[in-house]
Amino acid sequence: MNITFRKGTDADGELIIAYLKKLAEYEKLSESCNISAEALRRLMQEENGLHVLIAEQNGRTVGIMTYYFYKIATFSGKRVMYIEDIFIDEEFRGNGIGSRFFTEAKGIAEETDCDRIEWKCLDWNEPAKAFYNRMEGKISSEGWLTYTIDL
Repeated sequence: MNITFRKGTDADGELIIAYLKKLAEYEKLSESCNISAEALRRLMQEENGLHVLIAEQNGRTVGIMTYYFYKIATFSGKRVMYIEDIFIDEEFRGNGIGSRFFTEAKGIAEETDCDRIEWKCLDWNEPAKAFYNRMEGKISSEGWLTYTIDL
């Protein structure tokens, strides 16, 4: 399967939003996905803003990964790459695209001198959990809890 990757730009706004909506639907969170093209553009233009990696086969988008550098690992003095979203169209799953996204992510993280890559997964998403285990992802909640305040 001939898959290429490219960085998303402002011009990809509607495409990115369409993929975010597909992901929200899959995660049963459609009512939460209401990002506008303008809000996405602003996020992508911030100094440490949102980055998008787009997977394509013969010019057709088949998946996206969004990420950003969201915090500092003070013990190492390096940044942390955070993968916010990964979504691959269902008919293209199981073809190594997810693995390739992680290979690309590792390369980006190394180039930007990151300490680690982090992401989250819904507890009911067994296919994703199995995939992340194959990618040698480790659940880091040992002794650490993630708290959130919704605004």
